Order: sequence, then structure tokens, then C-alpha cells
Amino acid sequence: MFIRPLLFQWSMTKNKGDIILRDRMEFDLDANGDRTTVYGRIDLSSYISVSQKRGLAVKQIFFHVREQNSTKLANTGIWDWMVADELADPDGHNAGLKVYATSRAYENAADVGIASPDVLCIREFISQTSPTNDGAGGSTAQVGTSYAYTDRFYGPMDLHPEGYTLVSDLLIGVAADKWLANTDDTLEIDILIIAEEVKVTQDRMNDMLSQAQDL
Repeated sequence: MFIRPLLFQWSMTKNKGDIILRDRMEFDLDANGDRTTVYGRIDLSSYISVSQKRGLAVKQIFFHVREQNSTKLANTGIWDWMVADELADPDGHNAGLKVYATSRAYENAADVGIASPDVLCIREFISQTSPTNDGAGGSTAQVGTSYAYTDRFYGPMDLHPEGYTLVSDLLIGVAADKWLANTDDTLEIDILIIAEEVKVTQDRMNDMLSQAQDL
């Protein structure tokens, strides 16, 4: 599950009115490399106020997955996410890890896509290993295995070019399937948000609050 945020701070960017928010969260994977959907919450109460009609317009979000207790890359803490290194499967293997930012707590990460309401960004890590079958003609020689790694990101500038205005805390969701490179392990996600404080009209505020109550 997610553990408490480890860090939260802000600083001004070069663009007047922009702020940078930083947070760090942790999540665990089980012995099968699975992680059911869990959320971490980023407290934005310092920047949003219903009574004062203040919201936070999110422009960009960046995720950085880290493995601080890595046994392979102990000096750097860099996340070695190549699942293929952990597996020799004659039938091949597919694994995925999904991280996303949303103002709506979806019960299952499988329901989250670029057309899902109130989703600000999605990052998907996918690792695929081809089957390793016997050679032609019954030979016991193994056919060479191929590996494919994909890192897909759909950011706020893709999903909400005009910016996405928050009037509640931001949720960071994560889920994983068969991520065997990190079984029984804890990973960290560093989160960086570029946003701007904005005034929200009463009609817009009512609409956003109504949507939040419908969750």
C-alpha cells in the first residue's frame, strides 16, 4: 500500500505565477509482482479554497520511479525495470506497471484511460518477453528470445491542453501486473507538478464540487 508522503515543498518557477510542487510516495509489490490499485494523496489545501473560490490549474506532472533499496544498482537507486531479466518463460511474459494522477478515485486502474473523466495524466511501463520454444524439427536448441520495453506517457498538456483546475486534493494511483523485477519490493515515486493558482467562478466551482460528490 502507499505509505505516507515523504516530502512536500514548493518553489517559484521562471514563469510568473507558476509554482512547483514536489512529493514522494512509496508502494509495495507482492511475491507475484502484482499491486492492486492504491492511491496516495497530495494535500493541496494551501492552494485551494472553496470559500475564496481559489483553485490550482495544473500544467505539467512528472513521475520518477526509484528503487532506493536496489540490490542491483545500490549506488544510484536507479529503478531497473526490465522484467525480462527476472524470467525465463517458454510461453513468453507480459508485465505492466501503471501510474496516474486523478481527482477521482477509480476503484480499479484498469478503468483508467485517456478518455476517463478527471484523469490528468497516465504513465504506463510495459515489459514483454517472446516465447522461447524448441527449435524447428524437434531440435532441443532454443530459439533466441526477444524483449520489448515500452514507456508510454500521456501528460496534462495532451489530455487537458487548456490546463486542469483542481479544487480538491490530487490522487496518485498505481497498479501492477506480474512485475517480477520487483517482487516483494518497495518502490518510490517522486512527483513534480507545475501549476498556477487561479480564481474559479461560482458556477464552475459548483460544477466541480457536484462532480466530486458523485464519485
